[in-house]
Amino acid sequence: MDANFIIAQIFGILGIIASVCSMQFKKRKTIFIVLLLLNLFSALNFIFLGTFASAYICLFAILEMLINGAFEKKNKPVPKYVVGIYIIINIALGTLSFSGPLDIIPITCALIFCATILTKEEQDIRKLTLLNQILWLIFDLSVGAYMFAISNVLTIISTSIALYRFHKKPAKKQITKSSAKKTTKRKVVKR
Repeated sequence: MDANFIIAQIFGILGIIASVCSMQFKKRKTIFIVLLLLNLFSALNFIFLGTFASAYICLFAILEMLINGAFEKKNKPVPKYVVGIYIIINIALGTLSFSGPLDIIPITCALIFCATILTKEEQDIRKLTLLNQILWLIFDLSVGAYMFAISNVLTIISTSIALYRFHKKPAKKQITKSSAKKTTKRKVVKR
């Protein structure tokens, strides 16, 4: 094992911690702060593994989150043209360093992540993250990012738990005496 591989796995361990924790937070802002750290650790992991397409996409994801945060601070939605720019840049970053069919996965994940950070509902964020993690798992196993593969599996489990924990249960109907009487009374029809 060379030094780059070992350094990559160290960033992978940091990524595991950030990834598993991210979906357990209740508030969107906290989820995104941890996702920002996750993308930084991921980018460094991929740089040390020499898979630059995925590293560029992770670094651009950080920029996307910072730009979106600036719009949110001003209580403004992210303009559609900015979203279009995100999509174009993500595809361009993926294709500029495209080395084979496997590099389609990080591009797809980048587009899913773009949708994730534009989503307002925490449960929708979790659902998109679940899909993203499944795709990253395939990629990470293929390129030797074993710590991130472990992270993907743990995040899939953690996100599934969070989806269950924060699932909004339908409001239970309270049966009152008056509503119970209404349901038990039958109309008597005189003939």
